[in-house]
Amino acid sequence: MIVYYEQLVLHPGQWLKKILEFLDIEWNEAVLHHEDHINEPGGVLLSKVERSSDQVIKPVNVEALTKWVGQIPKDVVKNMASIAPMLSKLGYDPLANPPNYGEPDSIVKDNTRKVKENAKEWEERALELLKGPTEDNEEPPQSATSS
Repeated sequence: MIVYYEQLVLHPGQWLKKILEFLDIEWNEAVLHHEDHINEPGGVLLSKVERSSDQVIKPVNVEALTKWVGQIPKDVVKNMASIAPMLSKLGYDPLANPPNYGEPDSIVKDNTRKVKENAKEWEERALELLKGPTEDNEEPPQSATSS
């Protein structure tokens, strides 16, 4: 099964249903709201060393889709088709900078708006969730594979 990250972000309900069906896992609406289950038993565990952990605490939104735009040197962008031929093979336009991934679902648009409007609160939440256990809070839950 091929899943394009951009389409998963733009249309999470549609794609998560397909993925769970492919994996023969029963649908659960909670998969659309992972941010409500951070560091909970059976929920999403955060890594203190993974750079994208601060994004995981937020609801699905389009912020990361074009975060890289403007970060790639112009000479590389100009020669992207020859530098990265796999882009074309995977269906991407190597000259599209910024790319047009399509229109997000309304829930993703709403999530993106909320993330932008409440940037400070999300930053504070990230700091709180990513800090280590203290005497005031209990140990984070163990992953399902831990014994």
